Amino acid sequence: MSDYKELFDDYVVELRQARALALAWWQALLLGETQAGADAEAAQDAVDRRWPLGPVSHPFVIEVFRKYALACQQLNDAAEEFEDDDGDEDDLDESDEADWGSEDVDDEDEQADLETLEGPVEPRELLIEMLPNRVEDLAEFMADFVFTPLGLDKKERWI
Repeated sequence: MSDYKELFDDYVVELRQARALALAWWQALLLGETQAGADAEAAQDAVDRRWPLGPVSHPFVIEVFRKYALACQQLNDAAEEFEDDDGDEDDLDESDEADWGSEDVDDEDEQADLETLEGPVEPRELLIEMLPNRVEDLAEFMADFVFTPLGLDKKERWI
């Protein structure tokens, strides 16, 4: 199993827990609005105005994504160091050029990619874009996660 697959599997477990907490929080917000006298539609509108991205914007969800995005970047850094030591990263294989621009990937190949993924891979690709067709409930939940809560420090390291 690749390190990225292991990271993805751990992420799914923690994200599922964060999702449960976020959905409970969301329901509590709606309940608070209805207890204050709003009907269901008005309660939904009031909560949506305050939290336009919905339950995915809960700090626990953001924390889980950020934790695993940083871990993914650490794997990427290690993979890039390995490539630098190997010295072959600038050499193009003829098969790479022949496949340039092709996007013919079927679902079986896409599923297998995660099993053999060696990286580097962008954190958002691993943590968001690889959810569909693997973990549909989390893919749907994270669909509104439209930002990346990461930045660079003065030394260009991910924080």
